[in-house]
Amino acid sequence: MLQYRPSSASWIHIGTLIAGLIVIQYFHANYDLAWDRIKIEHGEYWRLIGGHFTHNNISHLALNCVGIILVLQLINAEIPGVTLIHLTLLIALLTGLFLFLWEPQLMYYVGFSAVLHGMLACFAISTLPKNAIFGIAILSLLALKLVFEGQPQFTANLIDIRVATEAHFWGFVSGILVGGLYTGFLYWQKTNSLACSSK
Repeated sequence: MLQYRPSSASWIHIGTLIAGLIVIQYFHANYDLAWDRIKIEHGEYWRLIGGHFTHNNISHLALNCVGIILVLQLINAEIPGVTLIHLTLLIALLTGLFLFLWEPQLMYYVGFSAVLHGMLACFAISTLPKNAIFGIAILSLLALKLVFEGQPQFTANLIDIRVATEAHFWGFVSGILVGGLYTGFLYWQKTNSLACSSK
């Protein structure tokens, strides 16, 4: 049975990530760091990841910081901090790449919300071997959100930019893929360890 075990490490990771986003936002205000199709096409491939860590304004950043607090308090109980960093960067990269390949109408994107969708999906996939009902419930709720979220005008007004719902979708897909890889790796690690110990 999956049990939630909050720890001080959760708040350290949350604080570090939020502080990092604030610093990045300061630089973003002076040099545009967004996911930008034209600049990516001209070789600035780092924007595939970097754009997820920038925001349109302080309200946008604040909304995603609330999401970070909620998501990391849940995830940090099950996924070690260093592993979570690697998974998050991989989700960001895949999401940015999928947006570039499959959303040709999208020219500009900022925000961490797509990665948050991916992190939750990744976490849900990783919990399936321990608690399938819990994992399926998270995936189902995320899928329902994506189906019915439409274009939330209140949020768009608050962040002063269109809500890129297509980014949420590809973040979700990326999270499922990364979660599958992570869960497969854990299974391989466990079976390999058992095989070694039985020799």
